[in-house]
Amino acid sequence: MSVKTSLKKFFASKIFRIIKNKYFLATLFFIVWILFIDTNNLIRWYSDMKDVAAQERQKRYYKEAIKETDEQLKELRSNLDSLEKFAREQYYFHKADEEIFIVEDAYRRNNEVER
Repeated sequence: MSVKTSLKKFFASKIFRIIKNKYFLATLFFIVWILFIDTNNLIRWYSDMKDVAAQERQKRYYKEAIKETDEQLKELRSNLDSLEKFAREQYYFHKADEEIFIVEDAYRRNNEVER
């Protein structure tokens, strides 16, 4: 079987006639254009969807953080003992006749550095 006969068979085949069809070529060009070349292509669309999902997660995180902070603020405003405890723990406030000794846990400090 020579190359010439195999080419003739290919050109006469149904596959070549479908590929040669102008509507098929236009559709193929359109699909390639939309998927890869256009500014709103599939790759960019996927990347944008990932960004939106990450921002939604961040939005949920901050809403929960705001909710927790509001609850903590409500507790601090309603109870003076909790306000004093908060001031002593967070800002190391002390009374005039007291001394404060800060003891750090080495295990906790090492785990915070690794994160």
